[in-house]
Amino acid sequence: MKKDNKIIVAISADERAREAMIKRIIIDMGFAQTVTDAGKIIRGTPHDYDLQNSYFVFATSYNLRESPATTHRLTSMATAGIAIVIGVKKLYPEYEWLCQPYYPSDFTR
Repeated sequence: MKKDNKIIVAISADERAREAMIKRIIIDMGFAQTVTDAGKIIRGTPHDYDLQNSYFVFATSYNLRESPATTHRLTSMATAGIAIVIGVKKLYPEYEWLCQPYYPSDFTR
């Protein structure tokens, strides 16, 4: 999986579907070998990470409009090459340019 310097966003209204997509992305990026391993490094929100010292952020739930400061920090981390994978219910138009979206249909085989 090639990582552009963008925030990778798993978009689904169902939180369990978002978590499953994030686990698959983590495995594809090489951060984990199995689904169980991927589940161990996922947190609930980006606020659960120390964003100053993190080498990656994998979070199942975030609203990009919720905290402009956190969104800016995630964006700057992504442009620096740090893996940022978050789950959102909806991707707002003003954030489409800085995100690489994934939908549940992208993972059906």
